[in-house]
Amino acid sequence: MASIRKRGNRWQVIVRRRGYPDQTQTFTKKPQAEQWARKIESEMDAGVWEDTSEAEETTLGEALERYRREVTPGKKSRVQESYRIGKLLGHKITERPLGKVRGMDVADYRDERLQEVGPDTVRLDLALLSNLYEVARKEWSIAGIANPVANIRMPRPSKGRDWRLQPGEEERILRAAAQAECPWIKPFIQLALETAMRRGELLRLRWDLVNLTTRAAHLPETKNGEARSVPLSTRALAVLQALPRSLDGRVIPLSDNAARLAWKRCIKRANREARNKGIPEIEDLRFHDLRHEATSRFFERTELGLMEIASVTGHKDLRMLKRYTHLRASDLAQKLG
Repeated sequence: MASIRKRGNRWQVIVRRRGYPDQTQTFTKKPQAEQWARKIESEMDAGVWEDTSEAEETTLGEALERYRREVTPGKKSRVQESYRIGKLLGHKITERPLGKVRGMDVADYRDERLQEVGPDTVRLDLALLSNLYEVARKEWSIAGIANPVANIRMPRPSKGRDWRLQPGEEERILRAAAQAECPWIKPFIQLALETAMRRGELLRLRWDLVNLTTRAAHLPETKNGEARSVPLSTRALAVLQALPRSLDGRVIPLSDNAARLAWKRCIKRANREARNKGIPEIEDLRFHDLRHEATSRFFERTELGLMEIASVTGHKDLRMLKRYTHLRASDLAQKLG
């Protein structure tokens, strides 16, 4: 029989059963305490009771910290995910107990976040939260939780960026890169434009994976999970041959954060030149857009077929590759005659 007593202006209920840990809860009204006690006792009688204390005592923020320590380090995108978790930890939703985060709470977070960033970023945030709950439930055996992300509407994916470098912009970016304090940013940009390699792939590339004789760079670890070898153009080969060898064996010995900062400074410098000359600035240019530009250039070379380009870029889904085929109408007109 449950023990219910008044403590101040609240009602405390304690359920004691042999073979089960004592269960204690407090309520503002006595009928609530009685109802909770009956529920716990009936679950214990039926043998379906689960200890939900961990879900009630662990905040979402504490669970995210554990996830970052135990799960994130094993991922390829560990740097980006750690940053994403850091942003999440700054939101009030992470103060709630893990078992008391409702779909409504996640929906509020979604709507607030959409005021700051694009839908793709929010989708990644929600995917992270969803996976956290699955890990907590299945691997950490935390009882009494349900995945609140499953109960909300995901933002629609944004449309693929229809973006290309405009005449003169590449030259201006490379001039700015040549003036940078970081000596690696210019070859970093040049290799991205020549190989269509992702930023992370370039930053992980090691000299022992580059064969200057056969003109190929081997990537054992890629986003889609499959290794691939990237052919090196004459220009890419020249860039690599001119590079000094770093002691750590990497071709571009920059951290992810250093590469981001160097890229941002480079674009700012290029835009200062544009303002001085009274020409349009480069707007909303991301480093990943260089992969888009490089892949589009591959399509502009008529001697390369779709499957050949896919083998270079690493796209497994040819439908995704179509996002990168925004060829200039003027160039197509030249080919049509």
